[in-house]
Amino acid sequence: MLTLLGKLLGKFPMKPSTKIILDKRRAKNDGTYPLSLRITHKRVPLNITLEYSVDEDHWDQASQTITPECKKYKNLSRVNNKIQRKRIEADEIIDVLTVTGELERLSASELKSKILNKSARVTIKSFTKEIIDQLKFAKKLGNASVYEQALSFLDRHANQPDITFEELNFNVIKKLEAGHLAEGNSLNSLSFYLRTIRAIFNRAIKAGVVKRDNYPFINYSIKETKTVKRAISKSDIEKIMNLSLPIDTAKWHARNYFLFSFYNMGMNFMDIALLRRSNISGDRLEYTRAKTGKIYSIKLQGSSLEILKMYLRDQEPNDFIFPIIKRTGLALQLMDIQNERKKNNTYLKKIAGSCEIKFNLTSYVARHSWATIAKNLNVPVSVISEGLGHEDIKTTQIYLDEFETSVIDDANKLITG
Repeated sequence: MLTLLGKLLGKFPMKPSTKIILDKRRAKNDGTYPLSLRITHKRVPLNITLEYSVDEDHWDQASQTITPECKKYKNLSRVNNKIQRKRIEADEIIDVLTVTGELERLSASELKSKILNKSARVTIKSFTKEIIDQLKFAKKLGNASVYEQALSFLDRHANQPDITFEELNFNVIKKLEAGHLAEGNSLNSLSFYLRTIRAIFNRAIKAGVVKRDNYPFINYSIKETKTVKRAISKSDIEKIMNLSLPIDTAKWHARNYFLFSFYNMGMNFMDIALLRRSNISGDRLEYTRAKTGKIYSIKLQGSSLEILKMYLRDQEPNDFIFPIIKRTGLALQLMDIQNERKKNNTYLKKIAGSCEIKFNLTSYVARHSWATIAKNLNVPVSVISEGLGHEDIKTTQIYLDEFETSVIDDANKLITG
């Protein structure tokens, strides 16, 4: 039992303690003793001397207050409140440092310095990096990438290396907006970054890192424009299927990844890259989506099996199915996926040209196309939403192309007779 308790204490480090004490090591000239804020961190006690001092008889250690008999201070209630506020402020700083993971790295003297300087205001970068580390540890690489992109956006446009949550106000957001749009970027990409930053801010509020009073999005509306159509038709998919390509070339692989995504409900490129031989169980593909953690079990159709046959030769259960990830270590593997996705999209553009498809073909088009073709076949939006792994149908609607005008006309004719 003691061994187990020791392991638990080691896994969850003890939070530093704070209390107000009467420091009786040295009396002042008037015979009183100074009050101090005592912080004990990693079993090391350190004192921060406060501006008040009292006789030993006028200090109640149990309640950590000056007793009513003390006549040294006119407004004793106000003094006691200020003393307690010092301890509460220290506790708040410790809570912030705990949430960000910085506390474990601080010595007792460094913690004292933080409290003295009140310099524990958390930067957005340090807080977000902690989230990214947690997501990577949980193998949610897609979400980790989203947060990394948001940090990169801040670095480019905030003109501050370490902006704090308190410093991110309405004016700063407008500056981020102006800098992004001035480079010719779209409103939708701006929306993507700002929604992520807003999510980070909300998370920081819940963690107690920043007060809700500092919330900067109350008077700022995140704008979007209608998403440019990203879906192609079933006949275009067939053109890509029937295109003759030399085996084991970059274009050949790019075509296989695109079609494999389409055949498997718009499977994300990152999830394709992370697939291992062990994810195939009988005639089903079972995997956890990197972005959301949602578990998928998809029946492998004939077209998917044909693609898999070309890659599964002599593979061990833990081997990656597709030759996208080439290195070990999570950070390097994430870089491999990002680099290969860029190359893959370059070759998909060439494939589109060969198939006379006048469309910006990317890996994401397979996902949109699966959803739009499903809708045109009258598959319920709720079913499409489940297939795409969306938490709500509103997100699915963004994927779906508008109904053809003739469909609306026929519906109106049916309704009006």
